[in-house]
Amino acid sequence: MNTLLLSAALLLNPLFSTPTGGGEAERSTIDPATSSITWEGKKVTGSHNGDIQVQSGFIDTENGLITGATVIINMGTINTTDLEGGSKESLDGHLMSDDFFGVEQFPTAQFELTGINPVRAENGMNFVAQGTVTIKGRTAKVSFPVMVNNSKSETSISGEVVLDRSDFDVRFRSKSFFDPAELGDKLIYDDFTIGFSLKAK
Repeated sequence: MNTLLLSAALLLNPLFSTPTGGGEAERSTIDPATSSITWEGKKVTGSHNGDIQVQSGFIDTENGLITGATVIINMGTINTTDLEGGSKESLDGHLMSDDFFGVEQFPTAQFELTGINPVRAENGMNFVAQGTVTIKGRTAKVSFPVMVNNSKSETSISGEVVLDRSDFDVRFRSKSFFDPAELGDKLIYDDFTIGFSLKAK
């Protein structure tokens, strides 16, 4: 899988170069009500998509420069949006079971932003974020393009990241743990996509 949303925009280095210290540090709280996280997983015979809720989080700045961020995702809110009725309930439950994300034992996932660097603009994404994602107690490093809009009243961060579920010991019908020939058309691909839009005040 939902976590976590990260960053890019503007005109340009003045807002996101590394602070030199001695400035005013601020922490903005991510608003779960106006933030969103989506997910998409694919298998040989098709795909499923849905959303998941932000539980909490914050973005740290110093003199207007982003210096860090943390996003906590509520894994108990996995919600399939391309199915209805019993099929939806069945998939939601299966994704939260030990076959996938083991939500009873691991109720949250986390993204930690460790760095952000300006890049040549492409599709509106003017920065690359580096950080770590923790799911099921396992942590993987990630790097992905993001867009940031920063104003006096709000900081918003959006983007998309592709995760490999085998990094987090999510084994069900994975070619990383089972013979793809035996799985056949029941195989579920390891890569899944997380889209995010995070807003903090």
